Amino acid sequence: MEPNVSSTVGGIFDGFEDYRTPSDDDYRRIFKAGLVVFDANVLLNLYRFNSTTRRDLIAVMQGLGGNLWIPHQVMREFWRNRESTLDRLNDGPRESLELLEKANKTAENAVSAWSKKIALDDARKSDLMDKLETAFRTVREAMIAQAADDAAEHARDTNADTILSTLASTLANRVGSALPSEDHAAALIEAERRIAAQEPPGFLDADKTNEDLRAGDYLVWEQLLREAEQRKCDVLLVTSDVKDDWWSRVKSDLRGPRPELAAEFRERAGSRFFMLTPSEFVTKAAALTSVSVNPRSAADIERVGNPLNDPLPADVAFEVVERLFNHAIAVNWHNLSGSARMRDLSALVDDPAIGGVLQNYFTLEGTRAWMKDTLNRHFNYALKGFGRYQHLVRMRHQTPQEVIAAACGPSWYVVPDSQGLRPYHCLASDGSNSRYVCWGPERSFRDLLFAAMNNHSTEQERSAVVILHGDAVDNAQHYRDMATQAGVDLVFLEEELKLNLDYAP
Repeated sequence: MEPNVSSTVGGIFDGFEDYRTPSDDDYRRIFKAGLVVFDANVLLNLYRFNSTTRRDLIAVMQGLGGNLWIPHQVMREFWRNRESTLDRLNDGPRESLELLEKANKTAENAVSAWSKKIALDDARKSDLMDKLETAFRTVREAMIAQAADDAAEHARDTNADTILSTLASTLANRVGSALPSEDHAAALIEAERRIAAQEPPGFLDADKTNEDLRAGDYLVWEQLLREAEQRKCDVLLVTSDVKDDWWSRVKSDLRGPRPELAAEFRERAGSRFFMLTPSEFVTKAAALTSVSVNPRSAADIERVGNPLNDPLPADVAFEVVERLFNHAIAVNWHNLSGSARMRDLSALVDDPAIGGVLQNYFTLEGTRAWMKDTLNRHFNYALKGFGRYQHLVRMRHQTPQEVIAAACGPSWYVVPDSQGLRPYHCLASDGSNSRYVCWGPERSFRDLLFAAMNNHSTEQERSAVVILHGDAVDNAQHYRDMATQAGVDLVFLEEELKLNLDYAP
């Protein structure tokens, strides 16, 4: 008797398309017959790039021809933020010159203290001070001259703005229409639902005070989906927004769109959805198209796209982070509303012991960005026992070792150097056997299950998923059934906040 044969057959990627790594052929196809979409942050950063990098990015955009498309919401955000972008560019030189003056005073005081210590004669001291003043004046004048050149390009008058003029010709007949009023109203409601449910994209914009601002990412997504449905083609989104409500990560590496977004796109448009940062996009375009690009442009885009590249000494960072963490625990930061977070962040910027210290190293904009990143990302990592600042938080949730003990038993331990983020995971061992374990909140169950399935090895015991929860889990049996079907162990662990025994300020 012949064995039973399933009526449907497929390959290893059928139903798992979101795990396929994009190839150069995929990008060639998009450049020739797909849709390439740029986010507002990329367009606004044209004002911040040097002239060579700006020219290269514009050339690549122009080379896309009819495959270039901009959602209406992107242009709305561009116009909404253009003036503030120009303000920050104009403030940048002033703030940098103030920092330079502080450095000049510090250097003068150092020379004076040293000269007193060694009883240096007045003539020699005066000569050193003159050289110091000459050096700082040379740098100061160069900065002022560069700022004047930049200001000439960044004209507020739209008729005199050369960057805007080039962008206007490049995007002519390439910008989509706004959603009809009824559809726009429905999109605002859906955006709020996704934020509450922690569904991508845009749920990390919950701290924005205005409903329209909170819905910005989702409006871009909905307009992009509708255009893809009409054109029936693959889409590449180029964005400097590297938040986790858009991107899938392995440790700190961006690995493309979140699986939920790729699946939703495939279901609605019947095509594939790709994402690249601007620097990655320029690198790909230089390699796969006929457009000539300066090799240094990608590096310049990377530098401009990340406002947190400014150096901060480790000892200063640790001191400020400890104060931020203690404050976050005191005000219960994670449970603050979006408007309350904004007010709290403004107060922290004005705090001499926190914002005042950081402004010795960052601009005002950079200070705010650094603190927001620390509170929204690193504070969460530290609470879970991860990251370089985990020893600076007084209270924390269960450590990775405590999670492993709950999932596998007291004889199991975390394998050294195996811990990772997104999702939280590690290898566990009892000395003879090993297994992959990942954990997170109930809303991340599908991501956790995929990670457990994807990281299982035949040499290991069954992978395990741990759902961390506060209140009772409503769908516990449903999750157990899914885990059983996937061949994964499932454990529910009530999350607790307790003293951090490794606290070492």
